Amino acid sequence: MRTQNKILLLVSLIYLALTFISINVPFFWDGTFFSFVAVQFYEKGFNGFIAHIDGDTGGFPLYSTYLALTWKLLGKSLLVSHIAMLPFMIGIAKEYLKLASKYLSGNTLLFSSLLLLLEPVLLTQSILMGYDLIMVYFFLLSLNHLQQKKDYQFAIALTLLSMCSVRGIILSCSLLTIDLALSQFNIKLLRKYLPAISILLIWSGYHFSSTGWLLFSPLRDSNHEALLPPGMMIRQLLFIIWKLNDLGHVFLWLFLIIMIISFRKHFTVQMKELLIICFTPLIASILFMAPLANPVGHKYFIVIFLLLNIPVCYLLQRLRSSVRNFFCLLFTIAMLSGNFWLYPERFGNGWDSSLKVFPYFKLKAEIDQYVTEHKIAPHTVGTQFPLISDDKYSKLSGSSFAYTNVWAGPLDHYEYFLQSNVINTDIPEQIEKVKQEWIPVKKLKKGQVCLTLYKNPQFSPAP
Repeated sequence: MRTQNKILLLVSLIYLALTFISINVPFFWDGTFFSFVAVQFYEKGFNGFIAHIDGDTGGFPLYSTYLALTWKLLGKSLLVSHIAMLPFMIGIAKEYLKLASKYLSGNTLLFSSLLLLLEPVLLTQSILMGYDLIMVYFFLLSLNHLQQKKDYQFAIALTLLSMCSVRGIILSCSLLTIDLALSQFNIKLLRKYLPAISILLIWSGYHFSSTGWLLFSPLRDSNHEALLPPGMMIRQLLFIIWKLNDLGHVFLWLFLIIMIISFRKHFTVQMKELLIICFTPLIASILFMAPLANPVGHKYFIVIFLLLNIPVCYLLQRLRSSVRNFFCLLFTIAMLSGNFWLYPERFGNGWDSSLKVFPYFKLKAEIDQYVTEHKIAPHTVGTQFPLISDDKYSKLSGSSFAYTNVWAGPLDHYEYFLQSNVINTDIPEQIEKVKQEWIPVKKLKKGQVCLTLYKNPQFSPAP
């Protein structure tokens, strides 16, 4: 058995074990947004694949459709949902190893596989049934077909990638750029992109005729989709740079940059190819994200983090054994520790992209039980995203249980407020007032996660 196949078998077994360890983990963060659409499809039919207005992103609901179809075949449950994502997790490993083995061999290929397993964003999204897994798989599949010059298979994979999300479209554009950079231009080169372009145009026309809008729903927060002024674009760019270096990735980027400078006059053809493959999606993502007000998450760069591993490992081969071993140890520690890097509550902590989130699910269940046992009506409890998720869509339970979304406040209108450091709050001043003036009735802490239920001492029910 080839080394690549042995590694794939081992990684697949690890992902299988991870899936069954995680079977009670609910949908989380914006995963509940897509599970909402899937539940609607499952319960009310596919409605021409036009999602309910509250969950319509404007794109084809590929992930939600896949979940709903899987539920119709195997039953709607968290177990089935986790199992449904396992083929994509194994598929990511297979395509990643196929790509990496073109540039790496022996111990560096093995270490690249370890970085794949330790990648905080991919690991966490795998446990959370993240919809990005489908996008990552189709990107890597498309890239490998592109390199192997399998135009027919590439066209199919690229079409599915572009149907995943707006970020899938951005990654599709980056593949075209990679193709143009690595190939001698010929007009026939563009033919394999026509199916994806055609499907997107047909879907856009169909969606517009059904809803009257494209891409940006009239019900969504327009502030997140607004074009930023130049000064704020620079701030957004700095925010993106932070996210790219967070969770331990800073050590890989610094190593790559230093090695590029050191070996700039001795680049092989393979190294130049790797840098084009790694940096093209990065630049494309930055160009799209920097001008918009939408908060940038770590998982937006999940493809780039995986691609980063390969040139890093390729350059490790240039070092003598003792130095290479040092950096392998450093990168391993960085990836493990990155799961637990924590910033003050007002900053984004990548809760959907790092393992530090997992005590949250047990604590949230305990708070829910406390509220139920003390006969507190859930609608009297104000809180913020992601604690507002309805059990019907996060846990796929048969009934609804959800707290009230206060979003911009004011909090004085609520009898209770549920606070957690998992919330990336937009109203820090009001939260601070709650901590100082309200009565904590239930405090929970585990690991790096805290939840506190406060009661408003000034609350009086409306007559």
